[in-house]
Amino acid sequence: MGRDVLLNKNTIKKLRVSKCWSQDELASASGLSVRTIQRVEKSGTASLETTKALAAVFMITPDELQSAQNIEYMTFHFICKYAWLIAFALSSVFFGLWIVDILIPTLKGADFNQQYEQHGNFRYLDFGGASFVIGFVFLSFNVFVEYFGRKRLLERSTK
Repeated sequence: MGRDVLLNKNTIKKLRVSKCWSQDELASASGLSVRTIQRVEKSGTASLETTKALAAVFMITPDELQSAQNIEYMTFHFICKYAWLIAFALSSVFFGLWIVDILIPTLKGADFNQQYEQHGNFRYLDFGGASFVIGFVFLSFNVFVEYFGRKRLLERSTK
């Protein structure tokens, strides 16, 4: 028996579900036992022969099933996925500071320009607006990547 391979169990399950297969149907199509399919989807470990059989059924290469998520990739992926949230949080902070430090005192009768001078001419609205736009760009990019990633996965599974 060959060496065990670490597979991405989520990818296997997504591929199976995209074909509308049950675990029994995947087992029949791949020539594996239902228990093997259950084990692979639960633990992500499989023999080399099982990996080849699953890759053949989904018409992809065996390394596309493997879990290649090292810590650098996971950190980069996490930052890319949630950078929009950080940018929106920053814009909320800048807008809030602008309201508290500039707008409210101005509405109470303080000189608008004097309020900015007291805070070193720091432009809360400029930074708030810029971080909001950056957050929107990151969010749009994230939605774009997710959409085309799922589309590519479905196209592969229907070939």
